[in-house]
Amino acid sequence: MKTHQQDQSPVDGAAAKGFDMFTVVDALSLVLPHLSHLLLTPASCTSKSFYQILQVHLMSQTSSWGDSPPSEVAALKRRLALLEAQNAELRKQPLEEKSVRLHLEGRVIRRLVCLTERVEDIVAEFDRCVTLGIESDGDASVNDSEDDRRYRSYKKLATWCPSVRKLVQSVIENGELSHVYSKLNKGADGARADDTTRLKVTVAAWLMQHTPPPNPVIHGQKKMGRGFNNDATGRLICPVDYDWSDPVVQQGIRDYHPDYCVTAHSWPAFLYKDEQYDSLKPTDGLFKGQLLLKTFKYIFTSPTSAEMDDQEQTNPEVFSTQGRQKQRRTDGERRTHCDIAGLLNMKSVQPRSIAYAAVQLRFALSSTGSWRIIDDEFNHQEFYDNIVDFLELAATLDAAKEVEDLLLWWNRKVFGRKHASVYHPKRVEQLSVAWCSARG
Repeated sequence: MKTHQQDQSPVDGAAAKGFDMFTVVDALSLVLPHLSHLLLTPASCTSKSFYQILQVHLMSQTSSWGDSPPSEVAALKRRLALLEAQNAELRKQPLEEKSVRLHLEGRVIRRLVCLTERVEDIVAEFDRCVTLGIESDGDASVNDSEDDRRYRSYKKLATWCPSVRKLVQSVIENGELSHVYSKLNKGADGARADDTTRLKVTVAAWLMQHTPPPNPVIHGQKKMGRGFNNDATGRLICPVDYDWSDPVVQQGIRDYHPDYCVTAHSWPAFLYKDEQYDSLKPTDGLFKGQLLLKTFKYIFTSPTSAEMDDQEQTNPEVFSTQGRQKQRRTDGERRTHCDIAGLLNMKSVQPRSIAYAAVQLRFALSSTGSWRIIDDEFNHQEFYDNIVDFLELAATLDAAKEVEDLLLWWNRKVFGRKHASVYHPKRVEQLSVAWCSARG
C-alpha cells in the first residue's frame, strides 16, 4: 500500500503559475459545475485532479493580476472564495457518506476479526508478510505466535471488511489513510461497547429468572454484586479446575490465594454443557454451555431468538403460512436489536464469533464495572486467543473432526435448517451427478 503527501491547492497552484485573478475565477466558474461526477470517489477527491482540470483552461490565458482596479479585484476575491467553498462542500459530501459506511463496516471487527487490535497494526503485519514473501499459510511458521495470530486476523479482516481489501491495493494519501483507520477502529470499539452495555442488563435478567433466584439479587445496572461475590455468577466463572461447591475453594478465590488463581489458563465453567467438566474427557461438552449459546444468539441473531428453545426454532408448526418463523415474545418485549448475522450475510457460525460471545459473557458475569482487557489476573485477550486457537488450529485430524462436529452443533442451534449447505457442505464429487458425469 502506497501513500503520498497532500498536493498544493488548485488556487495556490494557479497563483504560483502567474495566472491572473480574472482567469482563475473564470476557470472556476466554468469547471466547478462539472466536478461533481469526479468527486464521488476517494481517488478523485483530491486537489490534484481539480488542479489538472483547472489548468487546461488556465494555460490559454496570459493576463496579469496588476491590470485590474482594486474594487474589481476585491469583488473577484469574494467570488473566488464562494466558488472554493462550493468546491469544498462538493468534496465533503462523499467523504461524509464514506465515513458512515466505514463506521458501520468497522462494527464487524470485534465480533468476527479480533478483540482489541487496531486495524492499522493488522494491515502493517500484512505489509510485513508481503515484504518478506510469507503470504501463504505454509509460510506462517516463519512468524512468532503473535505475528502469526495477527496475520490470521488480517485474512479475516479482508474477508469481512471490503474497504480493507481495496485499501491495500490502492495509492492513498496519508490523511485519508488515517481517516479510514480511525473510522474503522471507532466502529469496532463502539460495537463492542454497545454489546457490553446491553448484555450487562440482559444477563442479569436471565440469571434472575432462575428458580430459586440468586441471593443476593443481581441488579441489571450494577456489577458490584456479581463475580465471585455472588454464588450464582461465581459458579459460572469459576475455573473448571476448581470445585466451586467447596467453601475452601470459594474463600481461596475471594482471598486471591495463590493456590486458587483465576486466569485464562483454565476454562470457566459456563463454557461447558450444564457446567460439568470431566478431567478425563476435557473436551466433552466444551463450548456447549446454555448461557454461552444464548449470548451468541442475542448478539448475532436477535434478543428474541435467544429466548427461543430448540423446538421453537426447528419445529415446522411454528412457521406461518408466509413461510416466516413465528417468534414468541414475552409481555412487553419489543424488537430492539437487528439481525447482525443477516446484515453481514453471515450464514455460518464463525469460531471468532464464539470467542467474542464468550468474552462478552465472562465480562457480564464479572464484577468489573467498565471494559478492560485484564480483570485482576484474568486476561480477556488471552481467553479470546485460547478459544480461537482451539477452534482454528486443530493439532491432529481427530481434533479437527471434533471441531467440525462442534461447529455443526453450533450451526444447527443458531441457524437450524437454514444455510445447511453452506455451513456443512457435502462432498459433491462423491454424489450421483459427479459419478454420472465421470462415466466412460
